[in-house]
Amino acid sequence: MLVMIFHCCTYLVLSQVIRTFREKGIPCDVVWMDIDYMDGFRCFTFDNNHFPDPKSMVDDLHSIGCKSIWMLDPGIKEEKGYFVYESGSENDVWIKKADGSPFIGEVWPGDCVFPDFTSERIRTWWARLVRDFISNGVDGIWNDMNEPAMTTTTKTMPESNIHRGDADIGGVQNHSYYHNVYGMLMARSTYEGMVMSNTEKRPFVLTRAGFIGSQRYAATWTGDNLSNWEHLHMSLSMVLQLGLSGQPLSGPDIGGFAGNATPRLFGRWMGVGALFPFSRGHSEAGTVDHEPWSFGEECEEVCRLALLRRYRLLLHIYTLFYVSHKKGTPVAAPLFFAGNNVCLTIH
Repeated sequence: MLVMIFHCCTYLVLSQVIRTFREKGIPCDVVWMDIDYMDGFRCFTFDNNHFPDPKSMVDDLHSIGCKSIWMLDPGIKEEKGYFVYESGSENDVWIKKADGSPFIGEVWPGDCVFPDFTSERIRTWWARLVRDFISNGVDGIWNDMNEPAMTTTTKTMPESNIHRGDADIGGVQNHSYYHNVYGMLMARSTYEGMVMSNTEKRPFVLTRAGFIGSQRYAATWTGDNLSNWEHLHMSLSMVLQLGLSGQPLSGPDIGGFAGNATPRLFGRWMGVGALFPFSRGHSEAGTVDHEPWSFGEECEEVCRLALLRRYRLLLHIYTLFYVSHKKGTPVAAPLFFAGNNVCLTIH
């Protein structure tokens, strides 16, 4: 049921936020940890100042019926002594430049190297890191920046970079050959790491980048949108198109990621977003708080009613996901999926 309940995400959000949801009678059962939980944006680490004991914090969340999802990016900080970098270098897992040296690109930690997920050997290396990370009580993984994205003007890595892919998917090729599947292969490796951790538990992975087949491993959200009416409108067609493309579990950042939503915009977005297959509020650091009560009593009540409606429909939503799993049909479907007898009147 994890995929169907409401999720919230802000930077450095704490269990007190979930307790406020509970006190106000607003459903929310999953909290997301963005990159600020890390020590200097180093993946598989925790900031000791804010997260000195992540396992105890997760146990506290579990005690009030809340799950936690934690971000992992593909960019690994190039730094001597950092255990992930040292392990990756020792096992020769990094994407190469045309001259055979590891490619270095700039992301949030600074200079980074990138695992070559086109190799099963390297996916297994990553999966084992995920397995160990899950031991902190982590309930799910969020793969971001996995197009792969860079913070430099090029936005992604050079097409001339070299991947040492397995023979059954194309073998050694340049980045232009594998670019579109890189995010999917990272999500696959993350999924397999969660399976390693617990074979009895269904993994939950969210990915920003994907390709045909991504739905086998991860949900997709529609990226860093803006808090405006145009992006609210766009989110509807994006979720429907993803469903028609084979990805049944998708949704936008409700209320918008960048910029400041107004009470009217946030309430309207929640009214729609509460019925998306994947329903999560998420905003970037420096924006106004995006918890429902932050927009006043009227908006808070609108959000409460919208989310209570979603929770009343959970069994129906679960059935839609089961049918999607068996038949490949979208969970959020266009009107023409209802059959030939539907009459649409446009005024």
